[in-house]
Amino acid sequence: MKIVLNFSKCFVPERMIYFMLSKVFVFRKSGLFLLFLAALSIEIEAQTVRDDYQYTAAFLDIPLGARALALGGQFTPIDNIDGTAFFWNPAAVSATKGNVISTMYSNQFGTIGSPLSNYFHIGYSHELSSGFGFSVNWIRNSVSNIPLTGAIDPTQGFDQIIQRVKNGEFNLGEFNNADDALFLTFGKNLLSQVDFGWQYFKVPIEIPIGLTIKYINQSFGGNPNVDYRGSGIGVDLGTLFKMNLGQLFKTQAVGDFALGFTIRDLFNTPVSWNTFLGTRSTIQRSFLVNLSYKQQLNFISSSLLVSYTFNSKYQGENSIGVEYKFQDIVTLRAGTLEGNFTIGAGIAIIQAVYIDYAYQANDLGGPHRVGLTMNLAKLF
Repeated sequence: MKIVLNFSKCFVPERMIYFMLSKVFVFRKSGLFLLFLAALSIEIEAQTVRDDYQYTAAFLDIPLGARALALGGQFTPIDNIDGTAFFWNPAAVSATKGNVISTMYSNQFGTIGSPLSNYFHIGYSHELSSGFGFSVNWIRNSVSNIPLTGAIDPTQGFDQIIQRVKNGEFNLGEFNNADDALFLTFGKNLLSQVDFGWQYFKVPIEIPIGLTIKYINQSFGGNPNVDYRGSGIGVDLGTLFKMNLGQLFKTQAVGDFALGFTIRDLFNTPVSWNTFLGTRSTIQRSFLVNLSYKQQLNFISSSLLVSYTFNSKYQGENSIGVEYKFQDIVTLRAGTLEGNFTIGAGIAIIQAVYIDYAYQANDLGGPHRVGLTMNLAKLF
């Protein structure tokens, strides 16, 4: 069968692309990348396969935030301290306190000095009133200097193909990939407590809801032979059930409990491409369910957060994370996602500037993630 990477004829899932690109760089560094370039020239003469839709805009599957990555790669926050609540559960944007600017950088595979791709986020969250907030955010994942090769005749002998590759006969230069997403999120707390009509008993529960509208744009360019773009608009919904068990049971021996539920891509977000066939792919609807419990440890001026998250995408993924915070200054985190461990730490400066770091081991080079958050309301 003759195979060629041809964006005008088929939709290539992004997760597969990132995997192939990472292999290109790995082989390039080891001196064997020519073999992989030969493999990249394989052309698939096929139409879009619906099974591949699960990989549409796969850059949005990269866990956002140093805090979330350190807690296992999935997280629904009880608060919005680091400004990433919009990504995990729009309802948590209602917990914004003040005016928060957040930014983050991470290498995806490779190293900080020589990343295979660059993952970046910047956003702003604003408290409109008590229990009501909004945020605006931008995410970009980009890959540069991707080798582009021509078609190879598989009927030729392997040695002959390798020699022609070494001679540069299939080299068509390089191209770039940039994936962008813009988010506009609103969150509102609908309820502060439930009154069952009992004279002295009201349940201290919060039920915020949130809505995110996101615009997605993906592009391959930087080479006359490659100019492909795809875009789409999607909607995410989220809600939280938050309860202070200490107030409920009149004791500080128990803390805050939260149950979160998020529907991502509510309407199966379409992404339309400018290919010859007008390829259209779909981000399939998925669900996140989260349980979080935060316990104050007043006797050592600390708090402990335990979080469990289930993501329905890719046949289901489970993560568990633990966060220990000392005097709201130093934070230590650890987690696991399907057996892959993550770690991280954070430090607060004058309770207004937060610096977070996270790392996850990976055979292709683990991501080093650094996040910076500033609460302008506390700074000025």
